[in-house]
Amino acid sequence: MTSVAVIGGGISGLSAAYYLSKAPHLVNKVVLLEGSSRLGGWLQSTRTEEGAIFEHGPRSLRVAGEPGANILGMADDLGLTDQILPVLPSHEGAKNRFIYAGGKLHKLPSNFRWVSPTNIPVPVCGHRHVCEGREEEGDESVHSFFCRRLGKQFTDNAIDPMVRGIYGGDCRQLSVQALFPSIQQAERRKGSITRGLLFGPKKKESPLKVDSELLKKARQERWALWSLKDGLEALSNSLQEYLMKSGVELLTDRRVETLEFDTTNQVNTLDEQLQVNHVISAVPSQCLSQMFAGNHPILSENLSVNPSATIGLVNLEFSGSVLPSEGFGYLVPSGQPERILGAVFDSSIFPQHNRPNSATTRLTVMMGGTWFCEQFGDPNEVDTSLLLDVALETMSRHLNITSSPLRSFTTIQKDCIPQYTLGHTDRLEQMESYIAEKRLPLSLVGCSYRGVGVNDCVLDARKAVTNLLKTHERD
Repeated sequence: MTSVAVIGGGISGLSAAYYLSKAPHLVNKVVLLEGSSRLGGWLQSTRTEEGAIFEHGPRSLRVAGEPGANILGMADDLGLTDQILPVLPSHEGAKNRFIYAGGKLHKLPSNFRWVSPTNIPVPVCGHRHVCEGREEEGDESVHSFFCRRLGKQFTDNAIDPMVRGIYGGDCRQLSVQALFPSIQQAERRKGSITRGLLFGPKKKESPLKVDSELLKKARQERWALWSLKDGLEALSNSLQEYLMKSGVELLTDRRVETLEFDTTNQVNTLDEQLQVNHVISAVPSQCLSQMFAGNHPILSENLSVNPSATIGLVNLEFSGSVLPSEGFGYLVPSGQPERILGAVFDSSIFPQHNRPNSATTRLTVMMGGTWFCEQFGDPNEVDTSLLLDVALETMSRHLNITSSPLRSFTTIQKDCIPQYTLGHTDRLEQMESYIAEKRLPLSLVGCSYRGVGVNDCVLDARKAVTNLLKTHERD
């Protein structure tokens, strides 16, 4: 039997505790420590008095791939089947996506295919590939890679805004090896993205099985996206309820100050010490780096390399139908003289979240990312009214929405998206090798390592717990 401390109460930490609770024959104690006063991380949903739902973080989850299948299995197990709001591929909110450039919206053409799990548009016809080879085998920026393969114009007008929308980051600084590994590997295998994806080796079947009626239904009906009737925070709330019933200790306002790996394996907060057999860290890598207090420099140095992006979100609600087109929303390339990353047409994707019995439009304006401090100043000091003013002025110019909103929310999600800079994959491998070599009772999960999406984080937590339990079964 073993005891485990999970540090961090966002979706990654909650998921790790959830999977640990499934093995009471191997794990006799699970303690989750969260430094803030609430659990759930940046899964945050608000229901207004009028009944409208607003998301202040992620707002939809994909079905595609192993991560999509895994989280549907979790939702099924948590009893959320009746709360699911599916979006089919034929739905306007799933198929229509736009880029704003040159003063107007441009709909992405139908000959773009969205390649899972990268969310990157790759033209499957009608585009002449630029096939400039690269002698080096090492890492490369996303921008450099796609300029070689698909040309600078395509990269600047399609890849650049997509990376801004997914990661809030600059594709000139981020690692193609970390963000789009399957695309890079396809080029290395066949010298072509398309040939590599079509004729490369078949993906090995995952040992992680998902036996879920909800997943079967999603595949049968070909869902593209889904959310929950009460917003995605309902997922983290359901996890909390499940964990409390399972006997997991959920401790908030318990900031971990230091970790000590020795014969006692101490987790030290401000006012107490916990002794456990294993630690699963689900906090941002920068935070974990500080917990080593000068010990394990290989870990602390590598953990501190990647910066994080701060995202400003402005939720707006207008009377009537004010969108010029139905769709998922639009993104803005970094070369455009704009102060927003893009906007999501929430009412188009999930009209069920509109206030009932009233025609309204909800949308969310995203801003900042890597450029937050440059455009708005210190996120700890910025006046949120500035973000609201920018959002309203921009929606007036971009979408011709000139009416005053019925309601607005402004949220600054500080350091919420890690930026996988060049060398990220090599640094991660070095840390994992060090942990294994030193036999440290530590697992790294969360958006700092293997994907920033909710689905990625949940699957990463499951894999870490599975590996931990296999080790203890052998011992």
